[in-house]
Amino acid sequence: MKNLIQTTKKWGVGLLDFLFPPLCPLCSLAAPHPHQLCEPCQKALPAPPENYCLRCGVETPRPELGCGSCLPWVGRPDRIYFPFVYQGGIAKLLIGFKFSDRSEWSTLLVELCWLRLEAELRWEEPELILPIPLHPRRLIARRYNQSALLAAGVAKKLNRPLVTNGLKRIKITLPQTRLSAQRRRENVQGAFWACRGRLAGRSVLLIDDVFTTGATMASAVAALRRAGVRRVALLCFARTPIIHD
Repeated sequence: MKNLIQTTKKWGVGLLDFLFPPLCPLCSLAAPHPHQLCEPCQKALPAPPENYCLRCGVETPRPELGCGSCLPWVGRPDRIYFPFVYQGGIAKLLIGFKFSDRSEWSTLLVELCWLRLEAELRWEEPELILPIPLHPRRLIARRYNQSALLAAGVAKKLNRPLVTNGLKRIKITLPQTRLSAQRRRENVQGAFWACRGRLAGRSVLLIDDVFTTGATMASAVAALRRAGVRRVALLCFARTPIIHD
């Protein structure tokens, strides 16, 4: 009976794919599976620079663990990872995922990230996975936290606990999109609180969707440091083309 049910489901999926073939979310041409990119679109996704600062992502002549751009940051991470530059197809995917209610694209984004960063993230071996939180009012308005969906996928890949209540946003902030770098820093200053009891002495992987000036990340990392977190690595799914504050 179990085999019959599985066979029936397989034929049902095959029939649906025949009647409604899966399309690439970027170009609307045929894709191998639903919510996957076609091969040309996947190959066209913009990669990070060959060498960059391993703590802020600024392009450098050689890999550096800290550079002049991030040296003044109070809340810079121990390490930053990002699989893409925020341009072209990946920007389109992240905008749709975040602002156009395409929450189902989280699986696609996690898979794309994993293809590029599996070895690095396994090497990092974080004890806990944390998303950048939304303020409760903004979460109600948007209905989902895009960073939490991405973090859940990464936690599953790494087989690590997902902690969604260890870091909280306690200050309502303006949307960062149209603010200058200085205003971004002022906007998110003191915006986060971290739970010492859950996080002290642990290593965490903090996850966000897009890294622009680093203001939100720096405020969150500073809160984690105050709570006694031992190591903070940041995974953002795309970093904007280098912006010098």
